[in-house]
Amino acid sequence: MEILSRLVSKQIWKYPKLWVGFLRCALLTKPQSFNVLLQLPPPQLESALNRTAALKAPLVVYASQPNIKSSLPRSVLVVLGIAPDPQTSSQAQTSQAQTGDTSNSGKDVTVENSKTGETSNSDKDVL
Repeated sequence: MEILSRLVSKQIWKYPKLWVGFLRCALLTKPQSFNVLLQLPPPQLESALNRTAALKAPLVVYASQPNIKSSLPRSVLVVLGIAPDPQTSSQAQTSQAQTGDTSNSGKDVTVENSKTGETSNSDKDVL
């Protein structure tokens, strides 16, 4: 595992032929290689998991252990699908807020004018 770890520090992903071999070694030596894979920067970890799908499920199980999970950066947890993506969740919240704002449009609302005591039943009077 020391050799694989050194290859990560030398940015093995910049050498496509060597990167393929690195991923093959990581697959053959799992679960011992999981610590090394978790040292990869998030974009490279995502690439590795996309190229070698057989690594993802066991790596997620391994990284979900409390003592491992607490030591990993949030960006790695997002790649693994353990933590929600902050961009995706903020976009979802924004779209929910937008749909929530328009939920009353098109509905008749009865409003009583507190000064005159008159009631109104149209959207124009409400706005």
